[in-house]
Amino acid sequence: MNLDTPTAAAAVSVGEQFMTRFDEFWKTIQAGLGDLLWNLVSVVVILLIARFAMGLVSKATRKVMEGERYHWEESQGRRVDTLMTLVRSVARYGIYFIAILLVLDQFGFAKPLNALIAAAGVGSLAIGFGAQNLVKDVVTGFFMIFESQFSVGDYIQIDDNVGTVEATAMRVTYLRTFKGEQVIIPNGTITRVINYTRGSSVAQITISTSYEADTRQVLSIIQEAVDNYAKEHPDLVLEEPVVQGITALAGSSVDIGVICKTPAMSQWQVERGLRLAVKETFDRKGVEFPYPRVVVAPFAGASAQDSGPQSDHTVWQDRQDLPDWVDSEEDR
Repeated sequence: MNLDTPTAAAAVSVGEQFMTRFDEFWKTIQAGLGDLLWNLVSVVVILLIARFAMGLVSKATRKVMEGERYHWEESQGRRVDTLMTLVRSVARYGIYFIAILLVLDQFGFAKPLNALIAAAGVGSLAIGFGAQNLVKDVVTGFFMIFESQFSVGDYIQIDDNVGTVEATAMRVTYLRTFKGEQVIIPNGTITRVINYTRGSSVAQITISTSYEADTRQVLSIIQEAVDNYAKEHPDLVLEEPVVQGITALAGSSVDIGVICKTPAMSQWQVERGLRLAVKETFDRKGVEFPYPRVVVAPFAGASAQDSGPQSDHTVWQDRQDLPDWVDSEEDR
């Protein structure tokens, strides 16, 4: 009895089946090789056209953003820059979406994809719930641009993030912080915006003076200092600085407030200038700033027996120089 014959027959059968399938596949490739090459060439052309179209959009928007014709006013220029970044974002999404559909069509996936989209009406509710954050981001971004809440180049605060607006896309807003960090914020999460660029600003400083000084005289000196600063910097001071008077009675100082109206984004520079002007004026007038002090007084409530030898009290009362008191011969 030959046990190897069925195994050899089975092996031959499997080999024949594999070769048959391979021949059919190869014949199919040969028969449709021309169509496959044409489809690949079409895909390359579609991608090149999409890249070329994206380049045209970028070039056109960049030309508008750099042109002086649309930047005759600073606020107008920032609004144009914001709109151009939004147009670039919308065009990028649209061009890529159309290119993907054309590529799928070249390989025969367009009809199944259309049937899938048509059948998606049954599951549209679930898709809507899944994409609600995306829709919220896009809708919020549209209304932010439409209402001109902020523009590219504005210095704003969104929640805890403070920085300059670099770009506004369909879904996100890009901020550049003072430290150079880029913060990407989804538009749907923006609930509160503080725009420091619009309108005017207010510089506000607090000057601490000592209790021993004549407060009315100090107020007049401060007024003189801030008035001189306003005369020297008319481009930074929109209205005359106002000395508010005493704003607080602190533990070791009398705090006096000063406010001044400035152009937008100039309040920090004006605050530094006002402090310097007040400091220089105080130095010329001989007005001292308060500083922490420690007053040491002898303890007179204890008896001579409890407080040690009488010589200790004598040294304490006669000598206030602590190092000499410590090194005195009487304490050794």
